[in-house]
Amino acid sequence: MRIGCFLIALLFGSCAGVGGAALSHIQLPPGFQTASGPMPHFAPKYKGGVSLRYAMVHDVIHERFPVHGPAYYRERDRQARERLKVLPADSQEAFDLTDDLAVGLDRLGRPADGVPLLREKLARHEEKGLGGRFVYTTYANLGTLLIHANLKAALTGNATAKVQAAEGLEFVLRSIAVNPEAHFGREEWQLHIAGYLLACGDNPALLMGFDCVGNRLSGDPSGWHAVSNDHAWGFGDYDRDFAPDGTLRTQDRRTEIRRYITTVGAGKDWPKTLSLQQPVPFDEPCLGIIGMWRQGGGANPYFALALGEIMARVGQRYIAWTAYERASKLADKYGWKPEHATFLREHSRRRQQEIEDKIPADEVPKLRPRFEAELAHGQQFHREYQEFEAKKIAAGVDLRDEHFFDEFYKDREPIATPVGESEWYARVDRDVVGSLQFRTKASFALLCGGIVAFAVVAFGRVMGWLRPRAKGSVLQPRHSDPPPPWHGGPPPPDARL
Repeated sequence: MRIGCFLIALLFGSCAGVGGAALSHIQLPPGFQTASGPMPHFAPKYKGGVSLRYAMVHDVIHERFPVHGPAYYRERDRQARERLKVLPADSQEAFDLTDDLAVGLDRLGRPADGVPLLREKLARHEEKGLGGRFVYTTYANLGTLLIHANLKAALTGNATAKVQAAEGLEFVLRSIAVNPEAHFGREEWQLHIAGYLLACGDNPALLMGFDCVGNRLSGDPSGWHAVSNDHAWGFGDYDRDFAPDGTLRTQDRRTEIRRYITTVGAGKDWPKTLSLQQPVPFDEPCLGIIGMWRQGGGANPYFALALGEIMARVGQRYIAWTAYERASKLADKYGWKPEHATFLREHSRRRQQEIEDKIPADEVPKLRPRFEAELAHGQQFHREYQEFEAKKIAAGVDLRDEHFFDEFYKDREPIATPVGESEWYARVDRDVVGSLQFRTKASFALLCGGIVAFAVVAFGRVMGWLRPRAKGSVLQPRHSDPPPPWHGGPPPPDARL
């Protein structure tokens, strides 16, 4: 009976343990991992295209990239005009030099002077019946210069400037149609962002409701993932599609991998009249902004704010903090009224406080000095780079000399930030986790069964249902009977005579 009760108790206890284990969540110990894989945004949107790294966002915020100075563009302008005097107007070289002239004028702060050059170039294209990717640069550059030349006046309500800026958007749209993969997808985001800014001219409340890619500026961004598949990604086997350096081995599952990227933009109540209407993988607007920042008009508060909101949404708190700091420093260029700049500064500080509340307290005092040192380093690099090229140009060195910058880079540390650990996902293998879970739950079930069996037996002992048997007996009587009388023979050991 005792063994039977014990086995029954063990059985029921084990069943209870199995049920409890099945409902429990096995927490892996801190630091446990079986593999390290790239994040899903390592897969580029376009086959063979550029993929995002967080280090790229850090670098544009802190100006850690080379930028040509005015001396470079003036010299390129001079050389191009000299060369155009002896070239056929319809030659490919003449077309390319016209682009150089127009873009150089834009870099020198004179976009309106470049517009007639590109209109003339476009007319020659049309006369020759050229189209497709052949006219991509004409569309893209003409659209960009029209926007740069007219956007500020359009925001303040100038009717003519609005028409010119809208025409610029049309040319950008044409450039996307003929070459959607160019410049990190820059033109696509130029279209979305310029459209947003023009809409702000008619509805200034947009400036205080959304950033330029449609992220809402109210609430806590850290929990606003339109799609959050990080858990599924971490237990997948997609890292096998990547080489050790993070590049894709094949393109077979590129689209499938990109489904796991956190999406941003086009938030609730975002205007239906704007071109961006669905949330997108966060790397797309980041690459577009990086392209415009580096290759276009440079830093502005709209870009810095958007990068801050995006980085906050993907958990990159330190980069987000620096983006808000940069946005605050650029706030005087936000909107066209003093209250717009005040809003941006207050919003940026509020976001920074939210971040500071979530990071180690001893890190907070280091944030601003570190940012200022990083930004100063990048801006100093710009100055030295531009001073070097100005001296070389003054000395008569040709811009087309492939060794023009060799001396500048000699013994100089790279300005670009190395890719860090945040770019990689600490992945746990399904088989390893499954084995660990099975062993853990089986042990838990056996432990529960033993505890229940022990409790049942102990309770039975207390209640008198289960008592130990005498050695050699079949049953232990509940009450002892008197011993039988002695009838002779050898006396028992304790008999008294």
